[in-house]
Amino acid sequence: MRVLIFGSGVIGRIYAARFLAAGLEVVVLSRGAAADQLRQTGIVLRKGQRTAETVFPRIVENTVEAGPIDIALVTVRGDQVNAALLHIASIQARVVASLVNLPRGLDTLAEVVGPDRFVAAFPGVAGRLDNDGIVTYIEVPQQPTMVGLSSSGATDTSSPQGEVLALLKSAGFPTATTLRMPAWLQTHAIFIAAFESAIAATGDVMVLAADRSAVRNLVQAVREGFAALEARGTTTTPPVLRVLFLRMPVWFATMYWCRQLRGELGRLGLAPHAISSRHTELPALQHVVRALLAGANTPKLESIFAGTR
Repeated sequence: MRVLIFGSGVIGRIYAARFLAAGLEVVVLSRGAAADQLRQTGIVLRKGQRTAETVFPRIVENTVEAGPIDIALVTVRGDQVNAALLHIASIQARVVASLVNLPRGLDTLAEVVGPDRFVAAFPGVAGRLDNDGIVTYIEVPQQPTMVGLSSSGATDTSSPQGEVLALLKSAGFPTATTLRMPAWLQTHAIFIAAFESAIAATGDVMVLAADRSAVRNLVQAVREGFAALEARGTTTTPPVLRVLFLRMPVWFATMYWCRQLRGELGRLGLAPHAISSRHTELPALQHVVRALLAGANTPKLESIFAGTR
């Protein structure tokens, strides 16, 4: 099995290293200083208290150099997708899966890649790239790697979705599936944009977690967003987020998220990306959320977005 990781950020490095550790042949498409660093020091991965492990994937700088591939995973930032479309389209792979936070534009990406070989997915891992080159990461317990199914719901290995699921499971990644991937991505766009905006505005997730009033306001902002999304006919997906933000009392959700922000989900799952993407992917995601909810009355959500300017 030959796997291409298109992008060498934190998410790409985690999946690449885990696939290599599982005995697969892995090629990473990277450029510039990141490519030089990967060739010299490899990918150094650390989870929890485990000793950091180093692996050396093959590094290429274009899809021609990568050659024929079985499965490719696209792991670039959402704001980088448009500029990379032609390169993504040129990937020589049976299956191309997107692990990009892409609540809008899935149809465009599927069309460019070819709908018969495209799979929409979302990473179930997160972490940070430290100054010493070590990627410290977690598997997000509330969210395994999500794979969107086609209307047939096929998950056997003769389908692209089945191939991606088998690949992920071969490296020990927890997985889940949904028939409603667009709704799933739109729900998560609101959630992530709100939480990461609040973290970026504060600059310290622990400070945010200690401010119950701020977390309560954050919960209410996400609640606004989800309610506006549902008013447009899109059900909050998955159900656990619907329950937490639209069914549970605000005081309960506030206590829950204060605790989660203090833990690994806040420190490794949300904060590193919020800070690193403050001037890149986060503003683009805020723009997408505004477009999804255009015309809705969401003052608390807008206030949180405005705090990052």
